[in-house]
Amino acid sequence: MVAATLPRRTRGIVPFDPFRHLGQVADLMEMAFAEEMGPVARYILRRMRRMARWGGLGFLLWEAEASGIDPLGFVWLEEGRVVGNISLRRAAYPGGWMIGNVAVHPDWRGRGIGRALVEAALETVEQRGGAWVGLEVREDNLVARRLYERLGFEPVGTTVELARPAGLPWPKEELPPPALPLRRAKRRESGALYHLAQEGLGRLHREVLEVRPAAYQAGWEAWLSAWLEGRREDWWVVTEGERVVGAVGLLSRRPARYHRIEVLCRVGRQEDLGPSLIRAGVARLSRRRPWATVTVLPGPRRTLEPIFAEFGFRRLRCLVQMRRIIGHRLEVNR
Repeated sequence: MVAATLPRRTRGIVPFDPFRHLGQVADLMEMAFAEEMGPVARYILRRMRRMARWGGLGFLLWEAEASGIDPLGFVWLEEGRVVGNISLRRAAYPGGWMIGNVAVHPDWRGRGIGRALVEAALETVEQRGGAWVGLEVREDNLVARRLYERLGFEPVGTTVELARPAGLPWPKEELPPPALPLRRAKRRESGALYHLAQEGLGRLHREVLEVRPAAYQAGWEAWLSAWLEGRREDWWVVTEGERVVGAVGLLSRRPARYHRIEVLCRVGRQEDLGPSLIRAGVARLSRRRPWATVTVLPGPRRTLEPIFAEFGFRRLRCLVQMRRIIGHRLEVNR
């Protein structure tokens, strides 16, 4: 059994307690992932530190934000100091759970702490009746990938994350109007956007990526809802007849000060539509504040990376999405 019955231990695994561990976990996260953190991760890290500084009020805010998500986690303590962490939450798809942020302090690596944390998470999911567990790992982190494979995880797809630094001028002189009949997406086209986001992705990959319909809502109601939450979100589409064949979405988050661009194409149309959609999105972003900008390219959309690179985007990391069925043996002979 995991250490849920030993909440006051000063060594080994204990359940994550935001009131006691949040600040140390934030420090550990920055130490473990500093080189691959984009603006979204850094914003989350700032919020974690702010909540930790606020003490009891921060704990209440953490509980309020976590309501309905059922987040869990464990830390590994050495004399009361957090040297390892793992987070766990229910996935967007039924029966699934997602592991995130498996981190071990550099001075304590190679001692089986990471494995113990993952096994604790797997045991918790099994106790709660989960059907599967997903996670993401850097493609070049061979040590972690081998650990997950030994514990029964199998790769289901890959995703490339790109980032463009804040303050970098947009190449406006290189942005002639795109030769695309772009128009704003209508509310009734939200479903088409959602299906377009799944193009070329297998079912297991979609589940681990947690492709949600809520992320592809169009129309003035969706725009107003985003604005009330401190976001500006817009979708433009290209249609052939009544069919949406391409789309570009822009998201700007005021509190976090970053933009996100997402380009969607029908399978087989990335080569002819992709560059023009990227150019159209960049042209619109160039009219906004010069914040950091990110994009995510899952599965076949990875082929668009060179086009984004022409506009100053650089690879942040390549992630492998992995999935494990609950009920398999923890150790797999490989």
